[in-house]
Amino acid sequence: MEAVKPSMTALYKAPPQEELWNNFRNGNRDAFAMIYQEHVDDLYHYGVHFCGDGEQVRDCLQELFHDLWQTREHLADQLQNIRYYLLSSLRRRLLRALEKDRRHRAQTSEIPFDFELIPPREHFIIQDEKQQEQQQQLYAALAALPRRQREAIYLRFFHELSYQEVADLMSMKVDSVYNIISKAIGVLKKMLPVTVLLLLFSPGK
Repeated sequence: MEAVKPSMTALYKAPPQEELWNNFRNGNRDAFAMIYQEHVDDLYHYGVHFCGDGEQVRDCLQELFHDLWQTREHLADQLQNIRYYLLSSLRRRLLRALEKDRRHRAQTSEIPFDFELIPPREHFIIQDEKQQEQQQQLYAALAALPRRQREAIYLRFFHELSYQEVADLMSMKVDSVYNIISKAIGVLKKMLPVTVLLLLFSPGK
């Protein structure tokens, strides 16, 4: 008797992230809660770095997750990176909010605010005093970089987005992202000991 071959659908098992996203799109509140809990803190930190206004960030986050739930059935059914999608959505909302605020309007096409790199408090909960000093050195050096370099570094190494995702989020070409990150790392190499610079490439910075 000929063996029954499993279908391609049966062989395919969705990665946890895709499965979580699809469950959410199908109205699973637990999946929605998991997405919220996993990403909301990082989104808030990014938003504060981006515009420096915690209240504005909280408002945009509330609207983002409200709209996410309300429009879930119309969202893309294949999403490879939930974090990138949420960061991109938050960034657009913050830009729209800031454009409406006359205090933040500028005469040029440049974003009229700085990208402040303020480490989350938990990043400094380290037992080793030397490690804490190295963390502070790293953040001080990053703060000295130009705004776009700081944001690109933050997205690439703190949020672990791909170069393509960083480029899309910042409305840049991929080559330009490679270029500004390369320049930033070149500057950091001159400013920091190797042991401190390596922290940039390690998880849990």
